[in-house]
Amino acid sequence: MNADDLIALLRPHFTNAHIQAVNQGNKFEVLIVDDSFAGKRLVQRQQSVYAIVNPFIQSGQMHALTIHALTSDEYEAKNKAN
Repeated sequence: MNADDLIALLRPHFTNAHIQAVNQGNKFEVLIVDDSFAGKRLVQRQQSVYAIVNPFIQSGQMHALTIHALTSDEYEAKNKAN
């Protein structure tokens, strides 16, 4: 699995999202910007992603995953702060 595979895996579940992913070996970092995260706590957002990738974690194809799950407003605010 590589970053493009991860994006392809997530895309059907987050159809309107902006998704970016990078990997170094089997360690991944993903950014998902989707307004479906509005009103959800961080752990709920992460759980929705882990539910999709869990088979790859269990198989060892993915060792670690860092998730940045933001709404559009949160993403824009974060970028303005930087």
